[in-house]
Amino acid sequence: MTMGAQPSLDSERAAYADAFLHARESGDVAAMATAALGLSSLQRFGDPAGRAPALLHQAYVAAADAPLLRARLAAGLARSWVYGNDAARAAPFAAEAVQLATSLGDATLLADALDARLASCWGPDDLAERLHITAQLSDVAAHVDDSRTRLDATLWRLTTALESLDVVGVQRQLAALDVLATETGSAVVAFFATSRRAMYALLVGDYDRAREQMSAADAVGFEAGIPDAYAVQQSLLAELARHTGDVEQLRALAVVFESHAIEHGIQSLLAETAVLWLEAGQRSRAEQLVMQVVATGLESVPRDVDWMLTMAKTVDAAAGCGLVDIARHGMELMAPYVGRTVLNAGAVVCHGVVEDYLHRAAVVVDDARADDWRAAAAAAYQRLDAPWWLRRVAVPRQPSVAAVRDVSLKPVAGGAVWSVGITGAEHLVPDMKGLHYVHALMQRPGVDVAALDLVAMIAGAGATVEQTAVEEIDPEALRSYRRRLRDIDSELDEATSWADDARAERLQEERDALLAEVGRATGLSGRTRARGGSAERARVAVRKAIDAALKRIEADDPATARLLRATVRTGTHCRYDPQ
Repeated sequence: MTMGAQPSLDSERAAYADAFLHARESGDVAAMATAALGLSSLQRFGDPAGRAPALLHQAYVAAADAPLLRARLAAGLARSWVYGNDAARAAPFAAEAVQLATSLGDATLLADALDARLASCWGPDDLAERLHITAQLSDVAAHVDDSRTRLDATLWRLTTALESLDVVGVQRQLAALDVLATETGSAVVAFFATSRRAMYALLVGDYDRAREQMSAADAVGFEAGIPDAYAVQQSLLAELARHTGDVEQLRALAVVFESHAIEHGIQSLLAETAVLWLEAGQRSRAEQLVMQVVATGLESVPRDVDWMLTMAKTVDAAAGCGLVDIARHGMELMAPYVGRTVLNAGAVVCHGVVEDYLHRAAVVVDDARADDWRAAAAAAYQRLDAPWWLRRVAVPRQPSVAAVRDVSLKPVAGGAVWSVGITGAEHLVPDMKGLHYVHALMQRPGVDVAALDLVAMIAGAGATVEQTAVEEIDPEALRSYRRRLRDIDSELDEATSWADDARAERLQEERDALLAEVGRATGLSGRTRARGGSAERARVAVRKAIDAALKRIEADDPATARLLRATVRTGTHCRYDPQ
């Protein structure tokens, strides 16, 4: 995920492109390679690749007889495609870079190629391969006195250690970054050391330390001209706002995230933005963004570096918005990856563990595995010493009945429509009698209200007196209906034999209506059925009206409908009970 840009980047990109064109005109392949690699070094993670791959490929083709240069360019091409969210194009170039570097026996070149190979297998199914290649890279880097090589090796070991919940490994690599920054005095290394210390401080709940490291990373990143420095800072700020419950900051950052996500078409960033809006209390906006993320189906999300982040944030937002089908589908897709953390790219931010998101989805979809996943997430957070995340799952989650107190249900626009939903994220619903009944009950929490009185309240007639049971239809009328049914059967036969379709249709409609009336008036044995008095009629009417209203609410807002169903009881006596 990337956002923002430093103004000088455009001029630097233009300078590298001009240098490439001049080198190509003069046939200087080495200069072409230098310019193309320089241009690709300014590429920001997640943004479209732009011109860099094309220039890299031209230099790569021109370097066919220079294996060392070709290996460097192949590695650069692989990284450029990965950064541009097209990892599938990267794999063959990364493989060639490793093959060439191995044959040349150049350790620094091999380390660069292995870094490119790691970038090209950054998907959710490649962890075992990443662990293997990371070990190879570490072995190579151990004997190379090059700051970039050592930095790459340390960052990959940090990332894979955090992915697999290797807490000691995470701490060792953070310490290694500190040592490397001190030894080299490099602003680039210092940026990675401070930003990853900020990430870890957020994870373990040391917010003062996190702010200190974030400020240091921001300053050194700007000084060093690191393209992704601004994006890293915004990601860390958003996570800090979530942990501290800073709603104002969440809303401000959500605007920035959403704007960049839409401008650049970054799916993972849209999913992250949905969570920010949800936690800022803007559920309707969060729901809109979730629907954009899943517009082409969750199966179509590229299984690359951002797959896990996109899936986790989509599931989180969908569960919070009550989008049951999306939460269920995301849960099914994420379930094979239990025991893993969810990271933003190269350990920029740790977004919890897979089981946390599975648990949140399972609660919404009523999956029996919810408690097991909650317990597994809690155990992982204890292992990581992550207090904010542990609080999310410390108590078994239940559908939040108490949240019904935050439900707004009131008529607007003269009563033609109603505003319904969690306060701050309401939907408009057409006026229905059931909404009046629910509203009346919500004004009397914990009080039993007779259905008969509830009908009278809404009708404005005051309390009514119950009437005794009466027969639905008198016997003589019933006998008349049955005689007419026999006559209709004869007339239908006649109309059919004469091919009089219009007459047959009218007779059939009359027959159906009479049958329905007789059915309502008689029991299973065909005897006249006594119906209840006004209390029974009120019970049925209120139940049907409330059920219809909740179904209408559910069409736009399943979570609110589910909360109301959990707290509104219908029967001879009705009750709203938020406890």
